[in-house]
Parts: sequence; structure tokens; C-alpha cells
Amino acid sequence: MIEPVSKDKCLPEILALFPDLIAHRHDIHQHPDCGFETQRTIGKIKEFLEKHNVSSKDMDDATCPGSLFVEIKGNLPGKTIGFRADIDALKMKDKSEKEWTSKIDGHAHACGHDGHQTWLMGAAAYMAEHRDFPGTLVCLFQGAEETGKGAESVVKSGFLDKYNIQEMYAAHDEPFLKKGEVGFKVGHLQAASDSFAVKFIGAGTHGGRPHQGMDPIPALSEMYLAMQTIVSRKVDPLESAVVSVCFMNAGTLGTYNVLPGEAVMGGTVRTFLPEVRDLVENTIKRMAEGIALAHGLKAEVTYERLISSVNNDERLTKEGVRIAQDLLGKDKIYPDFKPFMSSEDFSVYQEKVPGTICRIGISDENHTVPLHNPKFDFNDEVLALASTLFVKIAQERLNALSKE
Repeated sequence: MIEPVSKDKCLPEILALFPDLIAHRHDIHQHPDCGFETQRTIGKIKEFLEKHNVSSKDMDDATCPGSLFVEIKGNLPGKTIGFRADIDALKMKDKSEKEWTSKIDGHAHACGHDGHQTWLMGAAAYMAEHRDFPGTLVCLFQGAEETGKGAESVVKSGFLDKYNIQEMYAAHDEPFLKKGEVGFKVGHLQAASDSFAVKFIGAGTHGGRPHQGMDPIPALSEMYLAMQTIVSRKVDPLESAVVSVCFMNAGTLGTYNVLPGEAVMGGTVRTFLPEVRDLVENTIKRMAEGIALAHGLKAEVTYERLISSVNNDERLTKEGVRIAQDLLGKDKIYPDFKPFMSSEDFSVYQEKVPGTICRIGISDENHTVPLHNPKFDFNDEVLALASTLFVKIAQERLNALSKE
């Protein structure tokens, strides 16, 4: 039998929901939806909410597909805050070997979004039953986080403006924190994510007559080596950046006597600061152009800025720390959690309104696998605690905003 962690800290009404929360999480893990194609997941969220007397609203499929929201109005006038949970899965095989392992080949909840939606559902059910608060709580269940396009679609639809949302909150499960622990970070917690591709275009020829063509492979090799100096020699050593070449392609596998006319490489860039992001992009483009010129080739560079860095609002983060410490004790809270270079599209909301996202620990002897690993499975024991923390933050922030 699964027992909730920090049971004495959890709200009794949420503990009463615990079996239903687990059942939902297991069902969603077995039937993971990816990207914007989250119809079944949304249906199951609606089903849970309706069972617990919570009305939900569909987003506009034309502008914001794959998402659902709940608007919970308190009994007193006030302002509006939002809580967001991502609900989509990853396109990868599930090897968790649990009773609730994915039944859809090539789809897996290996990042814990099945848990994220579930803990927000618990908080929504509680707040809908206890409306003695000022203002309005909006709970947003968002698809397509893993593609980097979900939050963008919500913001572009005008959702934040339409509901006049003043603050945004979210949480992510964290395998590097023990269950019952919570990590916060003022400022940059997760990196911006960009993609790049560099193509050198020459002229193909016979492998035995290289002088009759323009071989792009030496240029590609030079570009790879040159890019290793971006972080080590161009970026301030006190700042952070990652430039990873993740694929290279030239010629045809098994063809040994043809020099190709094109060679391409691509990968990912991760940064925290906008000025470092600019520097890396400009340096990649300048290097490619210079190397192409030296070899008599043409260079084509595609650089796409995907997601900005998570930049947690100082006041909201410190408030989150205080509320979490009051609930769990100072020994369970990390107020300065170490930043890392993966990305999170919650940052898109932070570009519009103040927001903060925390990390909720799930690690124990049965949950040691990192995120995005095919053997990963969320830890159900933290569901009630996370729902309780969301309720406490919502209540305190709505009360505080009503007095401003």
C-alpha cells in the first residue's frame, strides 16, 4: 500500500483524495499523450474534476490545443493567480516495468508530467470546496511542454490577459531531492534552449580525384573543433553555457569512393543570460562564414531560439520558500537550489507576468532513476504533499494580493 510522505503535514481533505489521485496518475501513465494530442488525458482530468464538483473549461482548439483550465472564484473580491501543470508525455519507450507501464509503444511519462497534473488536480479539488479566499485561482493543465510550444500557444492566445492573471506558479518533480524536500531558486533556475544547424555546400566528386571538387568534410571538421572554443574562450568563465554538437552527416554510409557535395552538423545551445545567448549565436554564424570562405564553400546556418531561460521572480520565490518552510520545516527546504541546463517552457509565462517554479523531491530507495530515462516512474507518495503546498501558496498569495 502506498503511504503519503509527510502525512501529518497534508490537509485531511487532500489525504481523502489520495487513492483517487493515485488511480488517475497510474491510468495516465498507462495511456500517455504527447505534444498537443492530449485529448484522452484532458478527458480523464475532466472526469476527475467533475467527480469532485469542479467545473473545467476547454481552451480554444484553434489557438491553444491540448490544454484545459479551471477557474475557481473565491467568496471575496480580489486578484487572480495561476498554477500550471504540464500534462504531455515523451516520445520514447517505457521500460519502468510497473503494473501501470505505458500501453502505447513509443510513448512514456518519463518526466513526471502524469504526477504534475495529478497534484494540481488535488489542489483544485480542495480550493473548489473551500472558497473562503479572496480573488480567483486559475489552474492550467498545459500540453506540449516537451515540444517547447505549449506555453507559447497559451500566451499567444491571450489567456493571461483575458483572465488578468497577476502571478504564475508551477512545480516539477526532482529525482535529485529526497521525497518530502522542496527546492527553490531566485533568478535563473533552468537554461534557455536553442537549436542550430550548419551546412557547408561544395561540389561532389570522385574520391580519387578530390581536386576536381570542393570537399565540405574538412570544413565541417574545422567547424566542430572551432566550436569547442566558444565556451572555453568566448564566454565569461563565471557564466554558464553549453554548446553540444549532436549530429554530423556527410556522404552516404557504405559509399567509399564519392566525396559529398554537402556536409551538415547540428545540436543544442543552453545559456542563462541573454547577452551570452547572443554571443554564442553570433559566434557560430561568424565561424561558419569564415571557415566556408577559407575553403571556397558556401555556408548555411540555421539558428532557432526555442525557449527562454527560467528566471524566477525574487519576491514570489522567497514567499514560496517561507510558505514551504512553515509547512515542512526549514530542514526540508532548499532555498538556493542549484541551477541546471535543461529547459522548461514555464519561462514563457515569466516573460509576461511574475512567476516562480520549484522542484519537489521524489527520491527514495525505489525511485532513483533520472528524468527522461526509459525506466523512470513518478513517486506517488508525494502527491498529497505537493497538492497541500499548492493550496497553502494559493491561499497566502491571494490573501496578500487582496491587501495590496
